[in-house]
Order: sequence, then C-alpha cells, then structure tokens
Amino acid sequence: MPDADAPAAGLDFRALLDRGEGARAVAFRLGGELHGCDIRLVEEVVTKRAVHPLPDVPPHLLGVLLLRGEMVPVMDVAPALGLSLDAAVPSILVIGLGDARLGVAAEAVHEVLEVPADAIRPAPHTGGDRDAYVLGVARLKIGLVNLIDLAEILRERTTLDRGDPS
Repeated sequence: MPDADAPAAGLDFRALLDRGEGARAVAFRLGGELHGCDIRLVEEVVTKRAVHPLPDVPPHLLGVLLLRGEMVPVMDVAPALGLSLDAAVPSILVIGLGDARLGVAAEAVHEVLEVPADAIRPAPHTGGDRDAYVLGVARLKIGLVNLIDLAEILRERTTLDRGDPS
C-alpha cells in the first residue's frame, strides 16, 4: 500500500486536488451539509461517547474525549464554515496533526469516498471565511460534498488560540 500512496504522501489535500488526480475523503455531516476531508488525517471515528466540557475555554472547544486513557480535545469547526453543529452527542473524527491528536465534532460520519477528478468543481465564493477552507465541491452518488481543508482549519484555530492572551 505505501507504493500506491507514495507520490501523494507529502502533498496536502489542496495540492492533491490541484494535481487533478482525484482523492479519497471521509464524508461527514456538519450544519446539515455533507463535507469531505482528506482521509490521511483521520485516525479513527468515535461515536456515542460523551464529550466532557471544560470550564473557561473558547466556545469552539467543546471539551475533551476520554479515549483509551488519553484526553483528546474536541473542537467544533462548524463556525469556521459559517455553520452550526446540530448534534446532542456528536460523532468525533479523531485527527492526527503532527504529534497532536484532536477531535472534530460532526453530526454524523458517513463513509470513505473515492472522489474522481472529473467530479470536482470549483467551490462557489461566498465572501466569508468559508472560501479559505472549501477547496471544491464534488458531485457524487451520496450527493454534493464540500471538500474542505480540515487541517488548515485546525492549524489556524489552534495557533490563534495559543497566541491569544485573553
């Protein structure tokens, strides 16, 4: 399997899509819309587990997920896309970014998608923050899927929070 992924292994999702070769994505629902992120980010999906809230944290940090003895912070990325999370007990995409593990809350996680290059269209420009994160829209059997740069959303949200003294 490493041989098949070797040419794309060092590319971020944006660069992979820009090459015009298609991609594999994990589909999930957020704000009532279908989204897809780079499958290489997702370590696992956790469902039906409580997120434990923490005091005095930014609103996009929902709390922590206790996962095999590790406390994994869980973030709500919906506001970065101009959406709101609508799930009492969200499904959690556990994401690996460098040495860190973060959880991303979603209303539901669907399936792994094979996204052929000819199914991807440019994302419509909304004039908001969303434009920086939606890389394209794929028309697939499951429906229209917004392909998002989840790694960039998480990098910006976590970097901004570390540098914000308030």
